[in-house]
Amino acid sequence: MRNRNLLLLAAFGLSVSLAAGCGVKQLTRSEMDRADAIAAKIAQAEKMDARDCAPKELAAAYAELDHARHEAAEKYFAAADKAADVLLAKTRPCWEAKQPKPAPPAAPAPPPAPAPPAAPAPAPAPTTIQEQPVGFGNIHFDYDKSFIRDDAKPILGKVAEYLKKNPGAKLQIEGHCDERGTSEYNMALGERRASAASKYLKNLGIAGNRLSTISYGEERPHDPGHTEDAWAKNRRAVFVVK
Repeated sequence: MRNRNLLLLAAFGLSVSLAAGCGVKQLTRSEMDRADAIAAKIAQAEKMDARDCAPKELAAAYAELDHARHEAAEKYFAAADKAADVLLAKTRPCWEAKQPKPAPPAAPAPPPAPAPPAAPAPAPAPTTIQEQPVGFGNIHFDYDKSFIRDDAKPILGKVAEYLKKNPGAKLQIEGHCDERGTSEYNMALGERRASAASKYLKNLGIAGNRLSTISYGEERPHDPGHTEDAWAKNRRAVFVVK
């Protein structure tokens, strides 16, 4: 009986240890302060109209901060801090240029000019044909992760550019996973991946009511194989124009 209790206790300890290893790292007090300081820089940039002056840098700063909070490691906090500094450097001169300047003294009014001859009626404007998407490509994620990788940012930039050129278009973002993990876990992970892409596009200036997300979990693999290469292809987000 004693041996049986010891075995049960050891199994419980192992399960707790494994669960802790798979979870998100807890931030220390100093790491939370570091994250708050970076977030304050981003907030300062937003007050200076960063969404208009530096949308790509704003999205990158948010992504780096999310990554740093998730990984809780110095190199990621350093990258997030650098991204926030780049954002401020890009935003400040743009914001300063927008500030109202004192009006120059009014010049004396010139004498009225003779009325010009009537201009001919303008030619009708050519009909605008909405640009059609050629295919943005998918973005991919690390195993069991949902943060936006650096190699995904250019693709998301192209998606945002298309949506800005076509204000009537809407976008559905599909989140997908590889076959490892339970169906329930992968459905939730796929939703987190789609939501991360949606958040990045919002930070690039796309209205939230033009974006929707859906998770297919592991149900629609891009590659049916059972190798690392196949799994890497299946951990993705897909963009569908509506």
